Amino acid sequence: MKRTLISMGIGAGLMYLFDPELGEVRRSMLADKFQGALPQTQEALASKVEAVSAKASELTEIADSAAAEKIDSIASDAIGAADAAEDKAAA
Repeated sequence: MKRTLISMGIGAGLMYLFDPELGEVRRSMLADKFQGALPQTQEALASKVEAVSAKASELTEIADSAAAEKIDSIASDAIGAADAAEDKAAA
């Protein structure tokens, strides 16, 4: 049922655009509207790409910082364990 309605809608749209009498005018108006909307769409898309890029950079910095802290913590624990083992061996 859903597929039938979609097909009917597509068929009606094609009939509207390819009408022998007014189809050319309708296609021209549609093309003009798309041309007018294109710069706004490009600007909006560029803005979103910039925002996503900034957020990705921020998350990368957070991940790098967390990884560095974890590495420092593990290294500190390893040094502490090595020192304890040395002290135990010396005793």
